[in-house]
Amino acid sequence: MDRAKSVASGPRPLVLLYGGAFDPVHRGHLAMAAGAWAATGADRLCFLPAGQSPFKASGHASAAHRLAMLQRALAALPGAEIDDQELRRPGRSYTIETLRSLRARLGEDVALVWLLGADAAAGLPRWFEASALPQLVHVLVVARPGSPIPDLGAGPEPRFQRCAPGAFRDASAGRWASLDLGAFPEASHGIRARLAAGKAVDDLLPPAVSSYIAAQGLYGPPA
Repeated sequence: MDRAKSVASGPRPLVLLYGGAFDPVHRGHLAMAAGAWAATGADRLCFLPAGQSPFKASGHASAAHRLAMLQRALAALPGAEIDDQELRRPGRSYTIETLRSLRARLGEDVALVWLLGADAAAGLPRWFEASALPQLVHVLVVARPGSPIPDLGAGPEPRFQRCAPGAFRDASAGRWASLDLGAFPEASHGIRARLAAGKAVDDLLPPAVSSYIAAQGLYGPPA
């Protein structure tokens, strides 16, 4: 993403950021992103496929395969973008580094919103340099089955000020909102398990992703 593309109508440009392993990207990812895009009225939606997470073992599919699947999946979300900076960064990947890079490129006045499921949001205090997050980004927490939405304005740092999903433009960072988009039964680990067991997953994946997985022989039973 470059700064020139960040110019948008309205008082403050708003960019919705969705990070994750996308291993593989599935229909739930796309539905969550589309629902959040509509609820926030963001000018841009950008997917950021993760590099090596400090909390997880190495991914099951390579960075190149995960990027290729995401590129194919986003045909269903016209206008959505991909920033692959974390895949190009050596070593472990920290969200705080990604956000600082985006701030340097897009400027201090752009509202950045990081999209998270409630399960992931509960782990925010464990993120690297978590206390610096409210100076860089807003957070939008989407309800997930079995995971209560944490209060990001209370408890350990980082602490954000609560707002409505449509009010992120009022500031460039430091706010949080929650959103219930209904249940998304898909989960990447479950899809990988089904594929490893030789079970069908076509109803859980965008057709282009399903075709790519089959053609590349990804996530199949161990040899």
